[in-house]
Amino acid sequence: MGVYQPQDYVIYIGILLVLLAFALKFLFNKIKIDKTFIIAISPYMIMAVALRVLADVGFYERSKFWNITPGVYIVTFILAFSMILIGFELEKRNIVAYWKLPFTVGIIGMIYFLVNLVPFFNYPLRILVPISMALGITLAVYFLSTLFYKPLKEFENTAILFGHLLDGCATFIAIDYYGFGEEHLLPLFLINLSGTALVMIPLKLILILVVIYLLDTLYKEERKNFKEKEVSIFKYKFKITNLMMNNFYLSIKVLIFILGFGPGFRNALLPSLF
Repeated sequence: MGVYQPQDYVIYIGILLVLLAFALKFLFNKIKIDKTFIIAISPYMIMAVALRVLADVGFYERSKFWNITPGVYIVTFILAFSMILIGFELEKRNIVAYWKLPFTVGIIGMIYFLVNLVPFFNYPLRILVPISMALGITLAVYFLSTLFYKPLKEFENTAILFGHLLDGCATFIAIDYYGFGEEHLLPLFLINLSGTALVMIPLKLILILVVIYLLDTLYKEERKNFKEKEVSIFKYKFKITNLMMNNFYLSIKVLIFILGFGPGFRNALLPSLF
């Protein structure tokens, strides 16, 4: 399916920054990122992966504009972002809670793409292997975290850990047992160097533990010295409030989870199809 090139990463990072700027300007100063927000956007994560896999199996002609990276994530973000904003306006008019509209639309889209994917399953039980591996390692780290870092037991941190372990375990199974290839440059280098994709599991585990620790530490330090201020991003001026700071911190965690769970779920699905 091809290997990503350095220029691809530059483009994708640029797109992420633009999307983040829009979220800061139009969303994070209005809606609190909490469990309700996560429920509202959760169907879009699976919907995006299902759409991406449908392109992999040839159901749709592959297109960077809407069904493979980066288009699939841009389209999904725009849809979810639009539904949340419309839902927020409906809530202001006391019509319905804001999260219900994006959640309903997301569920419909998710079911539609998953139903279209069902006929392509040839080995459905294969998906259970990487999920079981990731879940087992996550539970082990969860209980052991009392000994080295208790905040790891917080829901968002455990979710991030599982998402990236799923990616590592699914990559290992798909490459070492079913002949799939790695698409990213650094993992490809490490896999070739070690001779096995098993290296991705401890690599992912160590990396994500460090990221969680650094992110939590930076957030605590920022909260101690936080003062509301006006900033400018891409000529947009807006005030950074306590709500926006908390939302920004949590949105980074949501993004990190998606960057692990999205590829991980896709890599877990692919061996079940071919």
